[in-house]
Amino acid sequence: HTVRPLRGDTKLEELRATIDSSFGAGGQTRTSRVTPDGMVNLPAIGAVPAQGLTLPELKLEVDERYRQVVRGIEVTPDLRTRAPAYIYVVGEVRQAGRFTLEGPTTVMQSIALAGGWNPGGNLRQIVIFRRGEDWRLMATQINLLGPLNGRQPCPADEIWLRDCDIVVVPKRPIQIANEFIDMVFTRGIYGTLP
Repeated sequence: HTVRPLRGDTKLEELRATIDSSFGAGGQTRTSRVTPDGMVNLPAIGAVPAQGLTLPELKLEVDERYRQVVRGIEVTPDLRTRAPAYIYVVGEVRQAGRFTLEGPTTVMQSIALAGGWNPGGNLRQIVIFRRGEDWRLMATQINLLGPLNGRQPCPADEIWLRDCDIVVVPKRPIQIANEFIDMVFTRGIYGTLP
């Protein structure tokens, strides 16, 4: 008779083999990226939501999902690098565009990043667009005319910007009216005459 020992938990062994880094970083590690939709893909359990979770919260979620598949796995998440955060400044600024958030940034600082405002900019009605937790687009309007012209201290409604916020410095109403008059009357009527 030949006696063969029964294998232990084969699922556990297979999973450990997929995360074996003996020849790379060493030990049982695996590097995974969080996808743009906020998910992290892990062996045996697939996609796990990671966006908005702290590392301890992510650990609880991943450990519970592994517990449902196989016993004996405990995960310790480690954040190696954070994706860059950006803000967008558009409208009546000197250099509209996307800017990297390298630290806490206010709306006034974002306008400075964009090279300042153009003479026709409506600093009384600056709008900040932001996505809420439910992905609904929200808009906040603030008045920075006094502070940006040095006539009053920083306003109470100045806000800190977050990743993907859009700052819009609109045109002044008089400038919009002038452009309309120029377009309709000057270019419209005289533009059709030979």
